[in-house]
Amino acid sequence: MFMRLNFTRLFAATLLTAAVLCHTIAIAATNPPAFIEKLTYSALETLGDQAIGEKERYSKFHALLSDNVDMPRVGRFVLGANWRKADTAQQAEFQKLYKDYLISAYAGRLKDYTRAKIRIKNTTGVGKNEYLVSSQVTNPNNPEPVSVDWRLRESEDKLLVLDMTIEGISMALTQRSEFASIIQKNGGDINALLARMRSSAGAVSDGEQVSIAN
Repeated sequence: MFMRLNFTRLFAATLLTAAVLCHTIAIAATNPPAFIEKLTYSALETLGDQAIGEKERYSKFHALLSDNVDMPRVGRFVLGANWRKADTAQQAEFQKLYKDYLISAYAGRLKDYTRAKIRIKNTTGVGKNEYLVSSQVTNPNNPEPVSVDWRLRESEDKLLVLDMTIEGISMALTQRSEFASIIQKNGGDINALLARMRSSAGAVSDGEQVSIAN
């Protein structure tokens, strides 16, 4: 009986140790700071590549962010309560238009930092499978470092970007406010927002930064 009890305890302890080890390995495999460093430098290198044309540069940047940003989740967040009010067709069109719009916004925010260096300050867990990576970006043209925080979500052992905050200004929250204002000013009609996004789609696909706030 004593040997059986000890074996049971040993087996349980082994399972617990294995679970902890697997969790540690999973975190190490995703590694939020390394992910942000690699993504940032890849993005800046792409945006700063003068050997290619503007459309090719944007195309490469588009592919990079498409693989590393949780587009559907961010899209639903920025549309807020209006997501539930939209019908299936409106939701689908919004997600299609928003993907290009968001990537254009990232390009606009990062294009002035193509020669910058990034320093990771710290990483904090901010919810289930979510992390906040705080960093400082140093630009040769600006002696003052810029604070850039990245909110990440881990899904199936892969990290995806949910938001980028520069000097305390969140892209996701800013867009959520802008989109809600457009819809509100048009009597709650989401088609007004979609119309503005359609009108800017050509410029966005050419790699131009556009705003539909006004």
